[in-house]
Amino acid sequence: MRKIKQNWKYIFFIGPCLTVMGLSAGVVSGIWEPIPLGLIIAGIVITGIWFIYITQSKKIWRYRSTQTSTNALIATVSVLVILGLVNFLGVRYNTRVDLTETQIFTLAPQSQTILRNLKQPVKVFLFDKIQNPQTKELLTNYQRVSGGKLTFEFVDPQEKPQLATKFGVNEFGEVYLESGEKRQLVQKNKPENKLEPVSESKLTNALEMVARDRAPKAYFLEGHGERELKEGQGGLGDSEKVLKEKNYRIETLNLAKTPVIPPDANVVVLPGPKKPLLEGEVKTLKDYLDKGGSLLLMIDPKSDPGLDSLWKEWGVKLDDLLIIDSSGNGKVLGLGPTVVLVNRYGDHPITQNFKNGVSLFPFARPVDVKTTEGIKSQALFFSNEQSWAKKDLTNSKLEFDSQQDREGPFSLGVALTRDLDKPPTPSPSPSVSPSASPSTSPSVSPSTSPSASPSTSPSASPSASPSPSPTSSRVSPQEWLVAFNSSEPLFVQASPSPSPSVSPSPSQSSSPSQSSSPSQSSSPSQSPSPSQSPSPSQSLSPSPSSGRQARMVVLGNSQFIANGWFQQQLNADVFLNTVSWLSQPDQTLSIAPKLMKNRRIVMTVFQSRLLSWLAMVILPLFAFLVGAIIWWKRR
Repeated sequence: MRKIKQNWKYIFFIGPCLTVMGLSAGVVSGIWEPIPLGLIIAGIVITGIWFIYITQSKKIWRYRSTQTSTNALIATVSVLVILGLVNFLGVRYNTRVDLTETQIFTLAPQSQTILRNLKQPVKVFLFDKIQNPQTKELLTNYQRVSGGKLTFEFVDPQEKPQLATKFGVNEFGEVYLESGEKRQLVQKNKPENKLEPVSESKLTNALEMVARDRAPKAYFLEGHGERELKEGQGGLGDSEKVLKEKNYRIETLNLAKTPVIPPDANVVVLPGPKKPLLEGEVKTLKDYLDKGGSLLLMIDPKSDPGLDSLWKEWGVKLDDLLIIDSSGNGKVLGLGPTVVLVNRYGDHPITQNFKNGVSLFPFARPVDVKTTEGIKSQALFFSNEQSWAKKDLTNSKLEFDSQQDREGPFSLGVALTRDLDKPPTPSPSPSVSPSASPSTSPSVSPSTSPSASPSTSPSASPSASPSPSPTSSRVSPQEWLVAFNSSEPLFVQASPSPSPSVSPSPSQSSSPSQSSSPSQSSSPSQSPSPSQSPSPSQSLSPSPSSGRQARMVVLGNSQFIANGWFQQQLNADVFLNTVSWLSQPDQTLSIAPKLMKNRRIVMTVFQSRLLSWLAMVILPLFAFLVGAIIWWKRR
């Protein structure tokens, strides 16, 4: 027995040996039951018995070193267990947090909505030898948001020529979508951009095309001096191009030649007419709305579209006024007082994701509504508190006239809906304007109070254009009237700044023609008191209807979608969301994906040298001097 006790300590080695044997057998054979698992369990049991015997026989727990070592071992094992649990939960419940300022690593709301509403699986085929890491990361993000409905595969056309032939691939870098029997081209890389990754906008547009049963169609009316679908000054070439990228079919329509709106029209657009429509044309538009159509009317100042009967039926009121923004915010961006900067929006699907973003409306007129039975209305855009509306457009002085001008803020656009089961009847109730107009003469002219500017600076908008601001001379009161009448852009002096700013292109157009006469407007005394301010709660917000629904959007400006203005700030999103809401009631709208801000620091030669001396000479010498002083005192 004594001999056994002396040799007991050597039995300990049997435990680790059995454990190693079991692990080796399981790894080599790939089978863990029953022999490898039995060896591992036997080794662990023997090692445990030996450990208990040693601690009891030699009473090592009384030693301080044993207690310290045990505490360290328990702490180490606890940390390892916690890290294991954290990694387990991280793998099982994947959560991402995008801390970038512009949410550059997060898909746009429109992309997320389309992915979550996919009715059938979609697969992305990327025909290339090299897997672009940016494209792979984007597709992985799409796959995660879609819940696995969207998958992707990188294909080498030389290894799978049959699949390449099926899609008609001619070059490396082509990307296609496949959903059932539908196939959609996403992009073809040009020879000079062979390494260009797939963009979110292209992929989302392709998904939109695959998900739709048919492409929506938009008709642009012509024959009354409307803005044309063309490039150059005053044209709508940029708007047409973006709509086609969104899979819209675009056609023009002259109601004088074709007095019936085609049945395939999803939306009819009237972009800034300069001459009034004929009575028969107005009746055609009313019949189109009575059948559940959608109409977008963009009416500039100094123009009478001849739609008085339509306005009366839908409760719309357009005074021939020009909104003046006297807050001074436009000077920072190089814009004149006739360009209204909007950063306040109504609670509507068109504007629900704009938050405090900025949109620009040059030469705009207010759009008011009155309560009408069967019509639900919602104001979309509001000017700031320092705005006012000028009535006498022949007077070049930008001074508030309490006798005929109106005090802001104003509504620049309104969305209206009507259930077809309930035909509207005009109400004799007084006009309710979403804008605030004084009934008495104000004591202080709005143009003299630019200090009360909004808290949100338009220059801080995440979608600011990187183009520099123009440096034209300050515009006098006489020059703005000339610019307005001659359809030329209007700017004021802006100091140069390295930060991104917004500036319209020199090729942009102004609003309406000289020939159209201003329509008669009501007296300012009929407007509400100055205490009344626009609010989304003043109007009835549109709600889903069980039956068919007619929709109409009236905007007091058309130049904001003209070439040169369309890409500024949120102007493109305003137009695209409006057309989408009118043509596709079931589609969720959102802002286009954001771009990463330019955070590079540009330093002068002096600043660069100063930074080098600070990092390599001054700071090290300062640290050495402090150390020497401390050493001298302690010596």
